[in-house]
Amino acid sequence: MEKMVLLFDSGCKLCNSSIKFVTKGDKKQQIKQIPLTSSEGAAIVAQYSSLQNINSILFIANNQVYIESDAVIEIAKQLSFPYKLLAAGSIIPKKWRDLIYRWIAKNRYKWFGRVSL
Repeated sequence: MEKMVLLFDSGCKLCNSSIKFVTKGDKKQQIKQIPLTSSEGAAIVAQYSSLQNINSILFIANNQVYIESDAVIEIAKQLSFPYKLLAAGSIIPKKWRDLIYRWIAKNRYKWFGRVSL
């Protein structure tokens, strides 16, 4: 079974809470979680020129890269019930999903704070 990769902003409290949520729902432990700022995360991002300067989580499965709301939905599909129900968000048009995702991403530090190092 292929390991899937989830790259996330480890300095963001919302992102870290989301990682805990994914860990709880990933009963088969298929998703490898890597901070974007780690050397491993930076090396993965460097492999994809289109991913430079993206302010989003990244999810890679079957050599396919997902960002923004598509990443959230694809991750949800991999989780156990009831977590996988979040994939139902795919019924919302992508344009709207990404608009909401970007709004939350833009305000995540203000609303949820940063992780203290």
